[in-house]
Amino acid sequence: MALEAIQAWRTPMYTDIFHETGWILTTLGDPKATDHLKKSYENLKNKGQAHNIDFVSGKDEIVRYVPQLKNARNIGNWKGLWNKQAGWAHAANAIKKVADEAAKMGVRFISGPSGEMVGLETEGDKVTGIRVKSGEIHHADKYILSTGAASPALLPELHTELWSKCWTYGLLELTEEEAAQFKNMPVVLNHELGFFFEPSREGRLIKICNEFPGYQWRKGEYTDANGKTHKYSVPRYASEYPEDGIPEEAMNAIKHFISTVIPQFEGREIKGAKVCWCTDSPDAHYLIANHPKYPGGELLLATGDSGHAFKMLPIIGKYISNAVEGDFKPEWRYGNRKHLDSGRPGDEVKDLKDVGIGGPQARL
Repeated sequence: MALEAIQAWRTPMYTDIFHETGWILTTLGDPKATDHLKKSYENLKNKGQAHNIDFVSGKDEIVRYVPQLKNARNIGNWKGLWNKQAGWAHAANAIKKVADEAAKMGVRFISGPSGEMVGLETEGDKVTGIRVKSGEIHHADKYILSTGAASPALLPELHTELWSKCWTYGLLELTEEEAAQFKNMPVVLNHELGFFFEPSREGRLIKICNEFPGYQWRKGEYTDANGKTHKYSVPRYASEYPEDGIPEEAMNAIKHFISTVIPQFEGREIKGAKVCWCTDSPDAHYLIANHPKYPGGELLLATGDSGHAFKMLPIIGKYISNAVEGDFKPEWRYGNRKHLDSGRPGDEVKDLKDVGIGGPQARL
């Protein structure tokens, strides 16, 4: 799907949205990361795409592809893969483009309280509508829930299949001269430290994300048929809690990334620090299937992004529409998917309340 998606990103529709700058994926030597790199290379080799890949190790080889890393500390210990056939896309502009094209095709968007789903309206084993915050109920013949990180909160029975987690990022503002030096820079991802890419055209901002297993917010509760109550993670959105910022430990990790990877910006103010929510599925694959609780097939789930949703933006709709139109009949039953290693560093998913957000501790 990733190879299919990158071809779609290259089409005229996404001109000035997708930037094929290349991508360098590195590690300091973590065994999981090293294994992930090997699997990534083998996958591309099996697809006949290995010609776009080069192994890199040490400062000279890495700086040859990314001269902006010439000041990085301890870069001599880095090793990884250089992928020429990769890059980044401007998320907000991409969403706007897709929405504009959809509107031309007759799609009608409903936003605000009239468009914010709060639950399903059902009669027995049949879905009869979508309840929204305004109190209205929207009716349709077929319902597709592409509700991302909100999915377990909206359908608590999914809490065993979907795990809502958030990651953190901060923005570093550059001068015009500095931004020019980082223009067209490849995406840089280090498994243990985090990632960043070239500054935005608007505002000269570099987005820096630290790497870790994610945070949860276990505020959801679900009582099963046996009367047992289960707690699960639900989103704590920055739009609802703008005062939250990010945990202090996450801010320190971002600062550590800067002091290690681009130390010339050490000590500069980090702006716009926020959390970003995703939903991990057990096997890190999408959950595109009819909900087994409603055998009429009127409710299709299209969620479980596992951190891969945006890069599939140009093509994911095809797979969802095929499921709607019956070109394939996806089947799914609770708990039938094997839990896989996410490939992210560390194995402890902390709760936000334990790191100073939404709990008794002081907020950043």
